[in-house]
Amino acid sequence: MELSMWKNSGQLFEWKDHSIFVQDTAAANKPVLLLIHGFPTSSYDFHLLWPELAETHRLIAFDMLGYGYSDKPRTWQHSIFNQADIAEALLKSKGVEECSMITHDVGDTVGQELLARHAEGKLSFRLRRVVMFNGGLFPETHRAILVQKLLLSPLGFVFTRFMKKEKLAASLRSVCSEGLSDADIDAAWTLMAHKKGNLCMHLLIQYMRERRENRDRWVQALQKADMPFALIDGVEDPISGEHMVQRFEELVPGKQTIRLAGLGHYPHLEDAAKVLAVLKPLLAH
Repeated sequence: MELSMWKNSGQLFEWKDHSIFVQDTAAANKPVLLLIHGFPTSSYDFHLLWPELAETHRLIAFDMLGYGYSDKPRTWQHSIFNQADIAEALLKSKGVEECSMITHDVGDTVGQELLARHAEGKLSFRLRRVVMFNGGLFPETHRAILVQKLLLSPLGFVFTRFMKKEKLAASLRSVCSEGLSDADIDAAWTLMAHKKGNLCMHLLIQYMRERRENRDRWVQALQKADMPFALIDGVEDPISGEHMVQRFEELVPGKQTIRLAGLGHYPHLEDAAKVLAVLKPLLAH
């Protein structure tokens, strides 16, 4: 699905006076699958998986606040907790009481918070199954690249002014295989620049501090997950590749791990067919 079609087929959900961009196939009588994207991109990251997953599931995805076609407030306290609140409010507005979940990158962290609420009996919907792609599940294994370090620094607000398409392309290509297309990089920049979102990247990346501050809560959420759970990882990823999978297997034994050789941080964009080959059997049970 091209970006223009993605935008035109979406809808807006209002949350605390902010507009959140949502994709919903609205398929009746199909199990619901919630998809949560990563930093610094958007729900469009899932567009290559979308047609095949839609054959068997009702798909709901949203651009988190500050990302993609959603609002990008510069005075808002961006937080993983807020993004999890949005996910809950969105599903409640649609009457969804049960769903499976696919997450990636910072979306994994939002997923960990939702898992923590599930463990506490406070989640407003039931999680049937969870699949996570490459992400910073453990602060101690997250290897931030230079751009991330600069955005997180006290001068991050200055660096955002130099965030251009060329820098984004270089950063994405540095963590991905050659399978990442020019079209997906163009789309990523278009979505980042929408509503001048490239100027608030230093606000969004504060999730890296939140990960450290809430490490125990979010690691325990993985350990307490009582539903079918799988980690799919592009192991060539310098940020959260093989080293992160090994840490996952050490701290969260008994959960399924699937290593995708030759792929990096965005496996679902780099080789969607390879991802679907391992993902679809997981969702079929």
